[in-house]
Amino acid sequence: MRATVKRWWTRGALGALGLLVLAALVMLALPAPVRADRYGVYDGDTLEVVPGKCLLAHFRLRCRTQHLRLQGVDAFERLQTCGDGKGGRWYCGAVATARLKQLVATPGFSCQVDEEFLDRHAREFAVCFVGGEDVGKTLVSEGLAFAYGRRTRYVAIEEEAKSEKRGAWAGSFVRPQFFRSGAKG
Repeated sequence: MRATVKRWWTRGALGALGLLVLAALVMLALPAPVRADRYGVYDGDTLEVVPGKCLLAHFRLRCRTQHLRLQGVDAFERLQTCGDGKGGRWYCGAVATARLKQLVATPGFSCQVDEEFLDRHAREFAVCFVGGEDVGKTLVSEGLAFAYGRRTRYVAIEEEAKSEKRGAWAGSFVRPQFFRSGAKG
């Protein structure tokens, strides 16, 4: 009787294992769910992207996210405030973040990632576009971000925003790089 029970359990376990292997093979044979890359916004110059094609998607598991930093741009931090030029304060960081969210939500948003370079926070650099327009250029021209880094292509655009007093240029502010270091303004 004991041998019969043992044989029954062994056959059952092997059968269950066989079904699991068969199910895994069927799932791998089926195409992954078709999804475009999904973008999320952390702050005015940092994105999170979940790739549309991912092996884990076959098993309905969460795919690894990729953190991107807009190349050549430094936007206000989420909680940063700026002077409005009339003695008041406004949440320039929240506005920059909301503007990037608005651009990301626009159909046709995409990024070209430079996978060779990482910043000190392990973010890859990317140039993003919406409707054929460079997102970094848009943020800098609206006075919500600054040209950042050597040989950045946004210096002239920043000078134009400054001369026309767009966005933060209409009042007072601390540049994000100094705000992160603890400067107040």
